[in-house]
Parts: sequence; structure tokens; C-alpha cells
Amino acid sequence: MQPEILSNELRAFLSVQEELRNAMRHSDRRTAWLAIEELRGIQMHSTWPRLRDRCAATIAEYGIH
Repeated sequence: MQPEILSNELRAFLSVQEELRNAMRHSDRRTAWLAIEELRGIQMHSTWPRLRDRCAATIAEYGIH
């Protein structure tokens, strides 16, 4: 896979992860739910195994299944 695609996927993941953390910090359930859905989408469609693992770990970190 091309490095710039991996870089873009990682950048998107980091952005969504930060969005989730902020939502949880402010008890914003709707934004947290949307961020989790985005993480699930990244996890399902990424061809990068380490990124899929990081998505799963982030989802598990917040106890949302």
C-alpha cells in the first residue's frame, strides 16, 4: 500500500480518536456514538492490520461494544 494512503488513514484515525476522547470527557453521547461508528468503519475497511487493532483497542478502552 502506498505510504500516503497509510498516512491519511492514520491521520483520520487519530482525528476520530481525539473526537471520541473529547466527547467522553464532556459526556457527549451523540458525538461519542458517531466517533465509535467512524472507528468501526475504519476498522472494517482498512487494509492495515495494525490500524484495525488500534481501532479495536480504542473502542474497547471506552467499553462501547
